[in-house]
Amino acid sequence: MGRPTRFDVRGTSSPGPSRRPLHGRETEVRRLSESVMAAAAGQGGVVIVDGTAGIGKSRLVLEAASRARRLGIGVAPGVAGELRRATPLAPLLEAMRVSSPPIIGDATFDPAQVLEYGALSLIDQLESALRKTTIDHPALITLDDMQWSDSLTVLAVRILTERLATSPIVWLLSLRAWPTMPTLDTLISDLVAAGAVQLELAPLPPAAVAKMAGDLLGAAPDTTLLELLDKCAGNPAMVADLLSTLADDHELIIDAAHARLLPSREPRLRRWLTQVCPLTRRLLSVASVFGRTFDVPPVAQVLHCQVAELLPLIQEALGVGLLVEEGAQLSFQHTLLREAVYGALPERARKTLHREAADALLATGGSISEAAAHAITGAEPGDDRAVALLVRASDEAALDAPGTAADLRLRAVDLMSTADADRPQRVMEATGLLVRAGRSAEAQTLAEGALWVDLPVEVEARLRYQLADSLGFAGYSASALHHATTGLGLRGVDDSTRSLLLAAVSNAHLVAGDPAAALRAGEHAIAFGTSPVHAGRTLLTMGAAERVRGRLTRSLELLDQAADLLASEPAPERGPEASWMRGSTLMALDRFEEAQAALDTGTGWVGAAGTEYTDVLGYTCRAVLQLHRGRLDDAVAEGNAGLIRADQLQSSTQVPELCAVLAETYAYRGEFVLGHRQLQRGFSMVWEPRSVGALRLAWATAMLDDMAGEDPSRVLADLAAVCDQLPNGLQLLAFDPMAAPYLVGLALRANDAERADLAAQAAASLGRTNCDVISFGAAAMQAGALLDDDVDRLVAAAVAFEASPRPLARARAAEDAARVLLRRGRHAQAVEEFELAIADYDAAGAVVLARRAREQLADGTSPGGGVRTTGQPAFGWASMTAAELRVARLASTGLTNRAIADELGLSPYTVESHLRHSFRKLDVRSRVELTRVVLAADR
Repeated sequence: MGRPTRFDVRGTSSPGPSRRPLHGRETEVRRLSESVMAAAAGQGGVVIVDGTAGIGKSRLVLEAASRARRLGIGVAPGVAGELRRATPLAPLLEAMRVSSPPIIGDATFDPAQVLEYGALSLIDQLESALRKTTIDHPALITLDDMQWSDSLTVLAVRILTERLATSPIVWLLSLRAWPTMPTLDTLISDLVAAGAVQLELAPLPPAAVAKMAGDLLGAAPDTTLLELLDKCAGNPAMVADLLSTLADDHELIIDAAHARLLPSREPRLRRWLTQVCPLTRRLLSVASVFGRTFDVPPVAQVLHCQVAELLPLIQEALGVGLLVEEGAQLSFQHTLLREAVYGALPERARKTLHREAADALLATGGSISEAAAHAITGAEPGDDRAVALLVRASDEAALDAPGTAADLRLRAVDLMSTADADRPQRVMEATGLLVRAGRSAEAQTLAEGALWVDLPVEVEARLRYQLADSLGFAGYSASALHHATTGLGLRGVDDSTRSLLLAAVSNAHLVAGDPAAALRAGEHAIAFGTSPVHAGRTLLTMGAAERVRGRLTRSLELLDQAADLLASEPAPERGPEASWMRGSTLMALDRFEEAQAALDTGTGWVGAAGTEYTDVLGYTCRAVLQLHRGRLDDAVAEGNAGLIRADQLQSSTQVPELCAVLAETYAYRGEFVLGHRQLQRGFSMVWEPRSVGALRLAWATAMLDDMAGEDPSRVLADLAAVCDQLPNGLQLLAFDPMAAPYLVGLALRANDAERADLAAQAAASLGRTNCDVISFGAAAMQAGALLDDDVDRLVAAAVAFEASPRPLARARAAEDAARVLLRRGRHAQAVEEFELAIADYDAAGAVVLARRAREQLADGTSPGGGVRTTGQPAFGWASMTAAELRVARLASTGLTNRAIADELGLSPYTVESHLRHSFRKLDVRSRVELTRVVLAADR
């Protein structure tokens, strides 16, 4: 008989973990190897490894890193941690610092000061560092345990994987299904939809468990031992831990052929701390509270001693292998070891140590966010110090991570007693943060819970105003109206609060698609008298309502009054919103240059405290302006940047309108899959069927179906909600002069004379109301001429549109005129109009409309007429637009996207969009290849 043997958990008596075969993971290893090999060949990608805890995700990540290093690929390993999730970008910054060679320096982006850089600016700098690194060699970036990542890391991964899709970078992300994180879930699903490799790790089959045990023990396990291992449910970490425990407790007998349990023995739990003295055990217990990796000074602070006094204890822990050094920090040798030490602490002691850890971090220069994470774990109800710390941390995170800030504020509210005089104020603050984070349902639950308690009338009225205002801004008009009207019904509410509640009513009506009611409530709000800031806010709502009604001059008057009032106060909260809304109205008035100036003014406010909730509105306005200018590439770039900002803010307020703009733009470019993806996202966030966002999505749906060649009756059905409001409901038609003539033509093609007549009436009404606006006057003429089949008026409308700054509307008018001219046999005139339309379509990149116009021209003109019916090539150097050529030439000199953007006066996102198109047209996959093509073409 053999003797009991001791199994070394670190694998020194058997092949090391990095060399041991990965039994049962052959398919996953092969897929990882393919991705790593692709990186070596200059092609990037994303690999996602998911599965339960201990299933082997980290082991696969190490295997991929090992293979990458053998191929000369730089490896940047990062790990997210539960206690580090309040520290923005921690795992990504760690990965880029510890890579060999480092992608960023040790002193770059101190985690405690990350938010001071500005999230998007910081991500731009990380992008630049990655591009510079991958000029010399490919890179593998591994982010393990992504389920613990912070929201800014998730955002950064989304942005960087999109922008660097053509760079030789492989992103290897591993995560568990729990805990869930909505933004991470969305990121993973989007990455998979975009082609990421997804490896879902299932439990090891029994045969693989047996082989793994054989490798670890150096002998084949017998039937009894296999039956015990079967209780580990195929989890490799549990198998290894159980075997280690059995070996350490001398409960295994291993001979030359087999490994078996001692008779009648039950496995016992590991006794980790018996190897060191009591003082070292105390050190380890305190250190475990800080996580697997920790700094020594905060631990010393909790132990009430100097760092020097801990050195002998640290040396002992290092000597027996309980701790290892990781740069300037210490780390438990294994996560399971840290969890065993931490799990041995009584719950009461744990909470106390977490509270002391929070104080220690602040005393030793740690970040507020890390201290807050400990406060969350250790605080008891009524802990005023913890509440104050959580509020500070919330304020610090609010600008760039309102979701995190909301969670911190919620925990602070949870710790406060219902009798605390400050609790209603904290509830209102938390409500606002939740709404900004796109979590309006939680905001409503929180505020309504606070209303169950008897509150002073004025406090309840203010709380209901806060809730109504927040919910209205988020799109929940019915709930907003309920709380605002309930607040108005309270006795004893002062006039100032009553004015605020009426303003909330006004905004709720506007969101619900009832601008007349919004105006009435706004007038009542101002009549009660209020501060300049609140009067300005009310006027903003009224200005938007007048724009929706198509009364654009009056809209601008109200918005100018609002801007003057808001400028008279130092508070910046509504500054950018006023600029965005003025820009929208100026846009509708054909005053594009003034609109651009207003939007630029709004951009100047970005980053000011309290203004971030309007950022997505700014991106929406800029995308719409680029679309109406016929700059489709720039519209896509602005739109995608807006969605990125919405993800960062975890806000859904402007997403429906933004998705509608993108979907319409994709329709013109013939990118139908991308367009429908945007529609799906936009409709999932629509709460009010009559809202502007819902109507714009209906319009975008019609554009996609029309461009795809659907039957006109079906396309008209897409616009039922718009048509049902005609001729008085102008919510959609007032935003785009092209809409009414398009509706007339569509209804005629669908043989729906009634709807065609209603759309023509609406166009005429807009033309009369805005008689000084070229586009609306021309659109009214075009709509009436289509209805009457009046070819001369159609030509006159096309001529009138030539003075309009809207190339797509101008081209549609010329195409409508050309079509009827052909039918009347006026071929020469038709050719002229078609060529004008095609020129505008080509310049905009509206390939679907350009192709349709060419086909109509080819079908309607006689052979040999000498009419050009082929456009710019789709691929190759000749297919490049002037804008794409400028960007490509600068990129070939080695400039970053940011530098190119500064040089050309564009946004980095627009530059990225031009580069992507260039890569596709030139069939290149990297900047190196692009440089070769540019140099060859310019010789």
